[in-house]
Amino acid sequence: MTDTDSATASIAGGDTGGPDAIFRLAVSAYSGAVLAWLAATIGALTGRSPVGLGGTYATGFAVGVLVGLAAASVDLRLPSRLGRNWRRRLAIVLPVLPIVVVWLVPLETGVSAVSFWSVIVVFASGYALSQLAGNRYVNAVTPGEPEETWQWEPPGSVVVDLLLAGTWVLLGIGNVATRDPMQGLMSLLLAVGWVAACLVEGRWPFGPGRERCEIQFYETGLVKRRPYTKAFVPWRDVNHVRLREGELVIDRGLRDVRFDRDELEDPEAVLEAIDRRIASAVA
Repeated sequence: MTDTDSATASIAGGDTGGPDAIFRLAVSAYSGAVLAWLAATIGALTGRSPVGLGGTYATGFAVGVLVGLAAASVDLRLPSRLGRNWRRRLAIVLPVLPIVVVWLVPLETGVSAVSFWSVIVVFASGYALSQLAGNRYVNAVTPGEPEETWQWEPPGSVVVDLLLAGTWVLLGIGNVATRDPMQGLMSLLLAVGWVAACLVEGRWPFGPGRERCEIQFYETGLVKRRPYTKAFVPWRDVNHVRLREGELVIDRGLRDVRFDRDELEDPEAVLEAIDRRIASAVA
């Protein structure tokens, strides 16, 4: 059994220490947001007043928080279950899609208003939970300190990102001016969300936590660490590594990992280190 297999087996057996307080809070907020939307939407369709809808939303959210707390407390392997791969992390955010559909369908004003705010809350809490789950899984399969690290500059363009955010701001202002405040607010929130995502992912050469962007080598695999998120590549998934056309390419089937030379402090050293890892794994 390889080191990665041992770590994964340990997780499967429940040796993760259980969900921490921040993770339980994220699960609770997410489940509360989803159940609050369901409850308030049913209330709006049955003709409840705005005051009644507020109470229904609050009740649904409270029940969802309790359900989330119970789930996180009972299932000690919940972080690893949710964060094990990108499909599961994506599935956390997918419930926002039916909410968007309900928001866009011309129904009663109360339903549209509830769905509008629910799109924001469910997506924000789902995205945060998916990232936390991914981080917890990476922490579980990479115990201890990294054996080797290299500084990494995540790709991104401040100019392009700010132009995109500025476009959303202008669209939002235009929508407000044409008396479509909901669309305008959504555009403005998209702009804010995009800027926040750029900072979280370390796409800009400044921002909190930017100094934590690095490539880390563990016995079990490689970690791409951004200011607040981590991505894990097990050594067993790496078939080959090479420098090609200014890129360091780590072959892993259909999902290659690529770094531009300018992103790494010493791409040749990283290449040699990965080659050694692959050779020792084969041996």
